[in-house]
Amino acid sequence: MIYLTNDAMDQAVYLDLRKSRPHQGRGGKEELVYGLLGNGVNEVPVTVKSRQDGAEVILGRGELFNFVEERVIRRMIGELFREKAFH
Repeated sequence: MIYLTNDAMDQAVYLDLRKSRPHQGRGGKEELVYGLLGNGVNEVPVTVKSRQDGAEVILGRGELFNFVEERVIRRMIGELFREKAFH
């Protein structure tokens, strides 16, 4: 579980990665990483397609984004994968 930030109610927002698998994508090899993004009350599913040239972050819909900005979270997760924190 990785702490990302606090939401509008000062609750911790975390990323919990559950599983990962290699995948052959259009542009070459990529890794699909699945998990949850949450604040202890609300959770949404997360899929990250990580490639050598970057990461695509796919977030589910939910109440969580009433408390934290989706674009900020998307950027933070993308930066984690670009820094190769999970490879």
